Amino acid sequence: MVLRIEQDGRLRRITLAAAEKRNVLDQEMADALLVGFSDAATDDATGAILLQADGQVFCAGSTPEIGEGLFAAARNLNKPLVASVKGAALAGGVALLASAHVVVAAQGTSFALTDIREGRWNQTIYDAVAHAIGRRRALEICLTGRVFTTPDALAWGLVHAVAPAFELDDRAEAVAMALANANQEAVRLALTKNKPAD
Repeated sequence: MVLRIEQDGRLRRITLAAAEKRNVLDQEMADALLVGFSDAATDDATGAILLQADGQVFCAGSTPEIGEGLFAAARNLNKPLVASVKGAALAGGVALLASAHVVVAAQGTSFALTDIREGRWNQTIYDAVAHAIGRRRALEICLTGRVFTTPDALAWGLVHAVAPAFELDDRAEAVAMALANANQEAVRLALTKNKPAD
């Protein structure tokens, strides 16, 4: 099992549950996420999705076959996608966060787009991150592969709120639950009118 999916009232929790592999986005996990997103999107009893991860690493990257489809599906969901991140998010993990509508991060979380360090350029990850923070900044962090911090991520708009690690789960859940119980017609209209141009 690479994902754990639970329903709590109108909130759908999707948890990356491959901590032993540092929640790397391989094809199995990507396929499971696509199904999870699709099921939540078509379920009238679900008002929002909370994406979180088991273990000390949110997501340590993605395998080369992961394409734009996963990130586009997250970005274009008709239900708010709230991501809760702690520990570290690398490469494909950053792209997944960049595709969420709201991101809450724990203090001390680190981020990096590391493919360049291994001699690879990943256009899919660059495009996903550029959608969120702009092309010039995305190019810089892709080219350098440098680690950046939670304050950086907050300043650039990759992250929207920061919480102490011990408060992260409660803070992220509060945001997601509020969105799940908001006026769904207004939420759908906001998401439809503000889909990023691909």
